[in-house]
Amino acid sequence: MPLHSYRGIDTALVRWAPNTRFDPHVHPGGEEIFVLEGVFRDEFGAYPAGSWLRSPPMSRHTPYTEAEGALIYVKVGHIGAPFLTR
Repeated sequence: MPLHSYRGIDTALVRWAPNTRFDPHVHPGGEEIFVLEGVFRDEFGAYPAGSWLRSPPMSRHTPYTEAEGALIYVKVGHIGAPFLTR
């Protein structure tokens, strides 16, 4: 469910079904994830509900879930983004 999008910064709630695998990908502007339910996983670890991950610009990972699935709050494109003026 998209929550907000502005100038390349996107925020969403994402429900991952059990046993879901995502393709390897890069986040040019970085990524932050807060795990609300279940366990979010990638090749670097397993992150249960309450975990917060902050990945720098150009970080790469291959996320997936196992039997419990996951609900995450995710924000991409804002780490290292230039200061926005009004």
